Amino acid sequence: MENLPRQISLFPLTGTILLPKGHLPLNIFEPRYKEMIEHSRRTTGIIGMIQPAAAGNPTITDQNDLYGTAERGRPLYNIGCAGQISTYEETPEGQYFVVLTGVKRFKIVKEVPMENSFREAVVDYTDYDDDGSGTLSDPTPSKEHFLKTFKNYITHLNLRVDFEVFRDIRDEELVNWAAMICPFGAAEKQLLIESVSIADRLCLMDKLITLSASGHNISAGENIH
Repeated sequence: MENLPRQISLFPLTGTILLPKGHLPLNIFEPRYKEMIEHSRRTTGIIGMIQPAAAGNPTITDQNDLYGTAERGRPLYNIGCAGQISTYEETPEGQYFVVLTGVKRFKIVKEVPMENSFREAVVDYTDYDDDGSGTLSDPTPSKEHFLKTFKNYITHLNLRVDFEVFRDIRDEELVNWAAMICPFGAAEKQLLIESVSIADRLCLMDKLITLSASGHNISAGENIH
């Protein structure tokens, strides 16, 4: 998608990232984010997914983005990803089910004064012009090695995935999809979204999966840098 808007709505969500070519399903129930979806559908169709920088240690229902109990106005990481609303449905309960398709990463230039109930920012995409067209050129580890490692990890987690469908998809779609669904912590997710290239992200994913599967605490910075 060309000519992405410079000012976009922001959806802060701890532990959830969107990456180019990825598809992120969201169930929207908070009034402010329902307003955000309505605003986006009337205008650009773009939402900026981004993580709060100080997520803390939420309980199941307290200070939890998924339950709408997290503190408002928290500091945000500087890098997120713009997503296009590709699916929209309203449920019988009045909630919105949407799917965002990742387009391009961005850096926040500045947040703008709130005119609506949701946050907005002026963003810059120029560092991410290659998003959406990334390929692996002689990566370490190889795509086949990564698929084997990833399959073992998903099996370890007792998740059911049809891996045959991923053997023929583009490199960027495979790596980004895997990065989005793996249950890493917020800090590790942010490292993945900030990886410069697809090869860098693949190597980091391989390291994170190996450490996690071996029982190491991957939230410690010295283990993953």
